[in-house]
Order: sequence, then structure tokens, then C-alpha cells
Amino acid sequence: MISHDEARTVFESGSAVFVDARHDFDFNLGHIKGALNVPLKDYDVKKSALSGIPNDRLIIAYCDGAECNSSIELSVKLMKDGYRNVRIFFGGWREWVDANLPIEKQP
Repeated sequence: MISHDEARTVFESGSAVFVDARHDFDFNLGHIKGALNVPLKDYDVKKSALSGIPNDRLIIAYCDGAECNSSIELSVKLMKDGYRNVRIFFGGWREWVDANLPIEKQP
């Protein structure tokens, strides 16, 4: 797990890939700027979005926030697939938006 402050620091440094575990619909409404969408329910189909990411790159998984466990389950799947540096931003989308940090929406 990483805190909001840690998530912000790695976001600002560009040293991590943020991966959104939420459904496509929620992701399209808004997500952490630059995040990839790999919905937990579609993991086997959507994990190809990570194909160019080295296994040792820092990956930050997140979902809606404390009431959502998809980021935890997604992290387990990522580690089983060989990603060695996976962290969970448990505060997720809610904390990010509440802190007024960079977001983007799909057109």
C-alpha cells in the first residue's frame, strides 16, 4: 500500500505507471492523468495494455477508494504475471479527486 502523498510524489516524478482497476465506463468518466485502464473483470483481455511495461517498473494500482477492493485483486494478478514492483493506492480515485490532482476524461 502507498499513501496519497507517496502516490502524488511518484506521479509527479513520472516514475510509475498508474493502472485503473475500475470498469471502462468509470474510467472514461475520469481517471488519474495518464493511467492505463485494466478493469479487474476484464483482466485477461485488457492486460495487453501493459505489454510494453518492464516487469520491474513501478506499477500503482487503484480503484474507487477505500470501499473498493479491485486494486488489491488486480495487484495480485499483476504479481502472478511477473510484475515485481506493484503497489496499491488504496485511497484511489476518490482521494485523488478530493486533492484536486491531475485527471483526464475520455472524449
